[in-house]
Amino acid sequence: MQSGKSRIALAVATALAATAGHAATVNLGNSGAMQVTDQFLAPNTATPTGASTGNTYALGVPGQFTFSDTFTAPQSPTVNLGTSAVGPYDFQDSYEFSVGSNAGGDVLAISLGLGQTFNIADLQLRLYDITAASSMTPVVGAPPAGSSMVVPWTGPQPGQTGVTVAFSGVTAGHTYVLDVAGIANGSSGGTYVGQLNLQAAPVPLPAAAILLLSGLGGAAGFTRRRG
Repeated sequence: MQSGKSRIALAVATALAATAGHAATVNLGNSGAMQVTDQFLAPNTATPTGASTGNTYALGVPGQFTFSDTFTAPQSPTVNLGTSAVGPYDFQDSYEFSVGSNAGGDVLAISLGLGQTFNIADLQLRLYDITAASSMTPVVGAPPAGSSMVVPWTGPQPGQTGVTVAFSGVTAGHTYVLDVAGIANGSSGGTYVGQLNLQAAPVPLPAAAILLLSGLGGAAGFTRRRG
């Protein structure tokens, strides 16, 4: 890990990515689209798929970032990758990123929203800090030893179409993993779309940062597809 507090987040992320053996560190500055760092598909819990880029993202603060994925075939409701308190899931998309130097603790909020038609069952997310973890590689199930859970698996409550969770402890220069999971159960698969907004501290919760995740039906308009 980098020890100097004045070192920029990109340098920190580069060092961590090298440790993890990831493909590259991508500096998105204050906007851009993140692609899946590591994707796992049922029933293989050990090996990421070809959809994985291996990239670690350095996110500027303030900034606005998007992420999405599309599955073009229905996934099995019974052959699952794992099960959380939210429900079973057949895919897990992991996005690994570091936070820019303007970030501070207690400044982030997370919002998950679902449309009326989304074709992804048990859509959920979690966020954890891997800065001090024994392994920097995202995993299925419990996070690597030494990691710190920021937001456990979270999804909408029954009868609701969205959920907002405020959380603390996000630190400049630290590296995090955002996992998105669920079952693409539409006849043509399913799609989710997310947005992460970061603003410089101090900003009162929940306006500091919003992570908006929506599950959508239909795959048209998205270039990243699964066979």
